[in-house]
Amino acid sequence: MSVVTEEAVFEQVTEILTANFNVPLDKVAPQATFRGTFGMDSLDIVDLVFFLQKHFGLQGELEDFRELHTMQKLCRFVHERQGTSAQ
Repeated sequence: MSVVTEEAVFEQVTEILTANFNVPLDKVAPQATFRGTFGMDSLDIVDLVFFLQKHFGLQGELEDFRELHTMQKLCRFVHERQGTSAQ
């Protein structure tokens, strides 16, 4: 997979959230939080990490995502790490 911009990552994460977690598009913003704004629980977060790893080719542990509470932090992390899985 080719590396995409942070804006493109934001758009793709938004698509994952709206399609798989029923997050309303009008709630998605850089400072939106997964638990507070989107109402996601811990199982939702685990599922989201799985989707992100699969979609962006990320490698790592669930623990790597623990402090990424906002869309902006998550998208920056994904942008910096995309395509890091062993081929």
